[in-house]
Amino acid sequence: MTTAKWEREAPPVGDIEVPVKVSVEKSRQLHQQARNYSPAGVQGVGRYYAPFPLYMKKAFGARIWDVDDNEYIDYHASYGPASLGYNEPRVRRAVINVMENEGILFAQPHPREVELCKTFTEIIPYAEKTSLHGGGGSDPLYNAVRLARAYTGRKKILKFEGGYHGWHDELALSVRPSAAQAGSADEIKPIPVSAGALPENAENTLIAPFNDEQITEKLVAQHSNELAAIFIEPVAHSCGCLLMKPGFLKFLRQLCDAYGCLLVFDEIITGFRHSLEGAGAQQGVHPDLAAFGKAIANGFVIAALTGRNKVMSLLGPEGPCFFSGTFNGHLLSVAACQETIRIMRTEPVHEKLFRLGEMMSEGINKAIRDAGIKAVCYHYGSIWCVYFTVDKVETYRDIIHFAATKDSRIDRAYQAHLLNHGIYMQPNYTNRAFISYAHTEDDIQKTIDVSAAFFREHAAALR
Repeated sequence: MTTAKWEREAPPVGDIEVPVKVSVEKSRQLHQQARNYSPAGVQGVGRYYAPFPLYMKKAFGARIWDVDDNEYIDYHASYGPASLGYNEPRVRRAVINVMENEGILFAQPHPREVELCKTFTEIIPYAEKTSLHGGGGSDPLYNAVRLARAYTGRKKILKFEGGYHGWHDELALSVRPSAAQAGSADEIKPIPVSAGALPENAENTLIAPFNDEQITEKLVAQHSNELAAIFIEPVAHSCGCLLMKPGFLKFLRQLCDAYGCLLVFDEIITGFRHSLEGAGAQQGVHPDLAAFGKAIANGFVIAALTGRNKVMSLLGPEGPCFFSGTFNGHLLSVAACQETIRIMRTEPVHEKLFRLGEMMSEGINKAIRDAGIKAVCYHYGSIWCVYFTVDKVETYRDIIHFAATKDSRIDRAYQAHLLNHGIYMQPNYTNRAFISYAHTEDDIQKTIDVSAAFFREHAAALR
């Protein structure tokens, strides 16, 4: 059985070249077969990395196993949903109980959806009405665009460079542009993510740099009569772990109030993972609308749009903004969400997640200092990210030289080193990683120690 190397297609940076030493031959063979039946052999861009992705067969708690029977400490968490850990037993039992005693899908109103929407008003301070969506986070964010335009009578929206708010063309602009594409920081050119997108989407979307009050205010003032809403992640996890400067979210709230546009929080990653109320409210700022998803049902498919009654009431059938879907308020996902909330309300979930995240960040930053390399680890709650070649990240432009592609050779060498030591970090545009409630301090310490060894071994190149 041969050993595949993730790095075989890319030359090393300096003297950094880390071949994958664990056997991944079955993944290679499965990918070769899968390419005959699906584009690139996977179900979407997020699942692919060159030369082939690992194919996973099971996951429990903080562990995941690939088809070659390699076991890893997992920091992928399905891109964030598994905040309690994979296949959490109590959530699983709650869903099985509903399947056996209530059913699977009604596509009709049911008591559990009423209870869940009421619970949202209890745990999220600005949640007055809530709609439950049957797909991923793109669904509520798309409806938020419609609501903002209907409420304000304006058509333009503003988002931040490097921010990802779903696959739809209205917001899928300037997510990971290259330096050659992006234009100057004070006049950022909207770059569509996808071929086939209409040019008018770019014409109606303004792009600002994260954490830059001056440019953001200038854009809003210039387009004040046309601007319907500002969209932002309270912590920009689409850029790894890009933290808002103190007061930036409050500044956006004041700006929206002054110019009559809506503030929309994308809490798809942050919501429930950092706190039940969401990362924005945790920082003392309340939006007009917010989209929640991923961690709210610990892996079951559900998302939500919540916010002020004056805006949410425009959603159909109460208002003129069409809203429908067979899987909206899916019975099993609602039950999973209810049990996830119960656990988070009654156990120190977020206390532990923040503590482990702090331990990880402090340990890795100490190892970076000890090795004398140019890198930094940021964290917010349970999400952490190691950025190589930089020592401070405030905007997407600080990482644009490597974050426009999944093929940063330093990152891939680091990921391969972790894999060789039984740790899985999903190859992505940054080294973003997720801790779950199922992780232990021993898991975190092992990850710190393994990372420190990588920094020491490649210190000369990483300086």
